[in-house]
Formats: sequence, C-alpha cells, structure tokens
Amino acid sequence: MVLARRDTHEVLKLVDWHLLVFFAALFVVVAALNDTGLPDQTYAKVRGLFGEQTDTQAWNLAWFSALGSNVFSNVPFVLVAGKWIANFAHPELMWKVLALATTFAGNLTILGSVANIIVVESARGHVEVGFWDYAKFGIPITLLTTLAGMLLLLVLN
Repeated sequence: MVLARRDTHEVLKLVDWHLLVFFAALFVVVAALNDTGLPDQTYAKVRGLFGEQTDTQAWNLAWFSALGSNVFSNVPFVLVAGKWIANFAHPELMWKVLALATTFAGNLTILGSVANIIVVESARGHVEVGFWDYAKFGIPITLLTTLAGMLLLLVLN
C-alpha cells in the first residue's frame, strides 16, 4: 500500500473479513482441541492401526490422513496429527507422507480443503457445485494421485 500509494481505506474494503475470521477461529478451535488432550487420546487408541514397519506405517498414515483431512479438513488435521509423527519408526518420512496425503486428500471432497469451500462459495452465484458433483472427480483423482505419490515417495526414500 505504501509503495503503490494506494488509499488504505480502498484496500481494506477488498479484504474478505469473513474469511479472515474463519481462519482465525479455525486455529483457535484447533489449539483448544489440542489443549483438551483428545488428539493424544485418539492417537493412543488408533496407534496399533499404523503397524510397526516403516512402509506399513507410511501407507496407513497416508490413508488415515486422507480420511481425517476430509472429516476435519486438511489444515486442522495436520495441526493435530503433526504431534503424532515423532512416535513413528521413521519420523522424517512420515512428515513427507503427511504432507503428501493431506495435500492430495484436499481434492477428495469439498470438505477436504478450506480452499475448496472458498471456491464453491465464490462460484455460488455462477454455478452450483454439489457434494457428489465434486466427488465424482475428486475421488478418483485423489486415489490415483495419492497412490502414485506414495509409490514415488517410498521408492525415492
């Protein structure tokens, strides 16, 4: 604003305040959830599902992350599940798996990523995108990209 010598009031009118409040609230809710200890209790109960071997843990974390990203959206899921990574056999690899899986999982459904929600809401006046309209493309794309990405990640690692 300073370099472009634009009127501050005009620039501030362009800010999507609802979106900023939404993101701020998202981080507050995730922090509060982490403070309850529920994510740690959840991990303690599902820990056995991941297995003991690195490859098994990687695949299971990928699919668990894809599911979690679509139940809670990918950003809050990562903020919670990131605390679990130190418990895995190969934490450095699991960070990569978490990044890959939650990024690709954002394509599975509208709820998979906040960006999807923003786009669908922004398009509302022009086109109606329903859950299944989105999912019929999102599901196969997510499955294929996650499978290919995981194979590549495990081969190169």
